[in-house]
Amino acid sequence: MKNIIIGTAGHIDHGKTALIRCLTGIETDRLKEEKKRGITIDLGFAHLPLPNGETAGIIDVPGHEKFIKNMLAGIGGIDMALLIVAADEGVMPQTVEHLNILSILRIKRGIVVVTKSDLVDAEWLELIKTEIKEATRGTFLEASEILAVSSVTGEGIEPLKQCIYKLTSEISQRDISAPIRIPVDRVFTVSGFGTVVTGTQVEGTLSVGESVMIYPQGVETKVKNIQVHSSNVEKSYAGQRVALNLTGVKVSEVERGNVLAAVRSMTTTMIVDVKLELLKSIPRTVKNRMRIRFHHGTAEVMGRLILLEGDELESGNETFAQIRLEEQISVKSGDLFVIRYYSPVETLGGGVVLNANPLKHKRFREAVLTELQARNEGAIELILEQEILRHGERYESIPFYALQMGQKEEPVLRAIETLAEQGAVVKIADDVYVHSRQLEALQVKAIEILNLYHERHPLRKGMSKEEFRSRLFKREVGKRSEAVIKRFADELLIVLDEDIVFLKGFKIRFNEIEQRAMERIERLYKEGVYKPPLISEACAEVAACDLLIQHLVDSRVLVRIDSEILIHQLHFEVLLEKMKVFFESHDRITLAESRDLMGTSRKYAVPIMEYLDRIKVTKKTEDYRILLPS
Repeated sequence: MKNIIIGTAGHIDHGKTALIRCLTGIETDRLKEEKKRGITIDLGFAHLPLPNGETAGIIDVPGHEKFIKNMLAGIGGIDMALLIVAADEGVMPQTVEHLNILSILRIKRGIVVVTKSDLVDAEWLELIKTEIKEATRGTFLEASEILAVSSVTGEGIEPLKQCIYKLTSEISQRDISAPIRIPVDRVFTVSGFGTVVTGTQVEGTLSVGESVMIYPQGVETKVKNIQVHSSNVEKSYAGQRVALNLTGVKVSEVERGNVLAAVRSMTTTMIVDVKLELLKSIPRTVKNRMRIRFHHGTAEVMGRLILLEGDELESGNETFAQIRLEEQISVKSGDLFVIRYYSPVETLGGGVVLNANPLKHKRFREAVLTELQARNEGAIELILEQEILRHGERYESIPFYALQMGQKEEPVLRAIETLAEQGAVVKIADDVYVHSRQLEALQVKAIEILNLYHERHPLRKGMSKEEFRSRLFKREVGKRSEAVIKRFADELLIVLDEDIVFLKGFKIRFNEIEQRAMERIERLYKEGVYKPPLISEACAEVAACDLLIQHLVDSRVLVRIDSEILIHQLHFEVLLEKMKVFFESHDRITLAESRDLMGTSRKYAVPIMEYLDRIKVTKKTEDYRILLPS
């Protein structure tokens, strides 16, 4: 089923609310002050049944210039517009401003409705229609229907309904497969239920009981109940007006301008890159670092406009810019926005968000402008390549890049596969890719690290893998660092020997004195069997003994039991075999039995058995040990 949202627009007191009441029978003015003053101050909502059994939601917006920010909070999620012009007044300032805002937000379909037709004669009505045609020339309403109606007599209402039905049939269904997103426009409490928020569901499908997140606060909550057009439903879809009862959230924790979205489906930011287009009719030149009001969805946030291509921008022109905000918001690339002057409050223009979470840019940078041009043209492969270069040191996954780009995972996966085929990126693990230039730079760095280590420690086999990892990567990247190191080893760039890393081709070269010393040390431990000399005893007269012993350990000639005790690898293997034979006829072994098995003293038996516990050969239980499965 297709879901449609219709929005009104137009000057104050031109009959928007009365028209909706005539069309739907619903009174959208709900505030006491609205009823007292006879003007719309905040958003109002109604719905119109369609002939095919579907229902269109209707948003009534205020027309007074003081309430434009309220109008903007409601108009962003509409599919078609009803531009209202009163027959007795014609096109007025807010008629023009609302029309400009609709154009900025790229509304494609609409109808111009001339209200209060019962107050004028036919000749005057034709003059008003001519004025409207002039005002809408060059806009999306240029070729639209102009229908005269009277909410008092009902004249023209049926033809207007038929025109609405025709237009709604031409509108495509929004994406219901995307992650859920609802800009919040109202928050209130219902006695016995708790916090309720309303908004236009712009993307996705939402179910009762589903977890969602309030952005930018990052507060997670669950949807207890969903209402669409005042009826309880189990699911809601993109293109519907929804009211959601949230669990565990206070009214003070959510406000208009927040976004309700799928958990971890959005980022928060205080900077956005944009393509900005100014209206042709603005009375002032826009200057770099001008303070502006940034309107996105239902949010209004103050910010600074950074022009990336010049110091000024004249009316009717466009440019790439960066908007630096004073509060956090949550947006997606491809979202539309409106900017208004700080004071006096006037609509200046708007455009599209190109990057929803960029770094700060320096102005006039060719690389920045090239990237933004690619984003503006929708070149997904180039955009993705830039994102991978930007976040390369973090070794992020495809879901992360999809989130950064405001895309679904499927097109991002296809794009990354294309980049991989072109050799621009390299897959290192599962859905983790790194740019080939960054990988090459990391290879150079790895060689430099190990070369320097071998120069400084020529008698050591290599660097510990943990030290190598900490020097190679600028930040902790978890298991992904393991995948990179393994790749370097697979490419025969480095050698991994358990927890030791060294350059391929590196060999320790001992002089004759060092070689004889190692032979002597090895002989001492061969002869010592399970009563070997302590390291301090073996090294009493040997220069650089620690390095020589470490080499013998690394080469698996000696086994390090603890800081002072070593045994020869041959004797260690014999011990393992003795233990295996012993446990063929015993289910446990005591310390005394292990001492006798080795023919040694308690001084050596205790640390040797503790070492066997550490390497999971045996396990100590009370005052005996058992053999663990191999």
